Amino acid sequence: MKLRNVLSPLRLLNLVKKDIYENTVKTAIGSGAAAGIIIIFSAYTAYTGIPAYQLYNKFFAFLLFTAGLIITSGSFREMHLKNKAQYYLLLPASHFEKFLSRLLLTTIGFSLFTLFGTVVVSYISEGLNTLLFNRHNPIFNPFTSQVWLTIARYTVLQSIFFLGAVYFRKNNFIKTVNVLLLTAFILSVIAMLLFRHLFVSIIQNYQFSMVYANGMSFLRIVNIFLWIVPAPLFWTIAYFRITEAEVKNAV
Repeated sequence: MKLRNVLSPLRLLNLVKKDIYENTVKTAIGSGAAAGIIIIFSAYTAYTGIPAYQLYNKFFAFLLFTAGLIITSGSFREMHLKNKAQYYLLLPASHFEKFLSRLLLTTIGFSLFTLFGTVVVSYISEGLNTLLFNRHNPIFNPFTSQVWLTIARYTVLQSIFFLGAVYFRKNNFIKTVNVLLLTAFILSVIAMLLFRHLFVSIIQNYQFSMVYANGMSFLRIVNIFLWIVPAPLFWTIAYFRITEAEVKNAV
C-alpha cells in the first residue's frame, strides 16, 4: 500500500478543518463560559486583595484535565451511533487519518488552544482589574516548566481517555473514570502487599539501606515507565480498535 493511501496531508487537513467547523458553536459557548468565570474570579481576588499568584496556572490545569478529557471521551461518538456510523465510515479518508486527526485535535490542538486562550483571558482580565480596582494578579506565563509539565501529564492521561472514547460505546468518560479508579485500587492493594513484604524483610534482615536503595531504584524505573510507555501504547491500541470497529460497521 502506498503512503499517500494511508496518509495524505491534504486529506488530514480537511478532516481537521471539518472537525473544527462542526464544533465551532460548542467551542465558542464553552470558551466564552470559561473566560467569563475566570474574569469574574480574577476580579473578585483583585477587589478583595486576596493573593492569587497561581490563579491562571490553576485554571489552565483545570480546563485541561476537565474539558480536555471530556472532549477526548467524545472524540468518536459518531462511530458508535447507528444513524451516524455509516457517514463516519464513508468519509474519504483512511483509518489512520481519522485516528490522527482526532488525536492531534485532542492533544496538541486542545493544549495549544487552552494555552493561548488562557494567555489572552489573563491580559483582558488583569487589564480590567487595573482599570477598575488599580490592582491586578500576575499575568499567565505559558513558558514556565510548571505549565509544560501540566501539558505532559495531560497528554499521558489523555491517551487513556482516548482509548476509552474508541472502546466504549456509551458514557465513555464515566466508564473510563471507573476503570481508572478500579485500576488504582488494584495497584494500591498490590503496593501495600509489596510494602508489607519489604517491611518484613527489613525487620528480619536489618538490611535498611539495601532495601531502601532497591526501592528507590524501582520507583525511578516505574516513573520513567509511566512517562514513556502509556501514551504510545494506548494510542496504538485505539488505532487498531478503530480499524476493527470500522470493519464491523461496514459489515
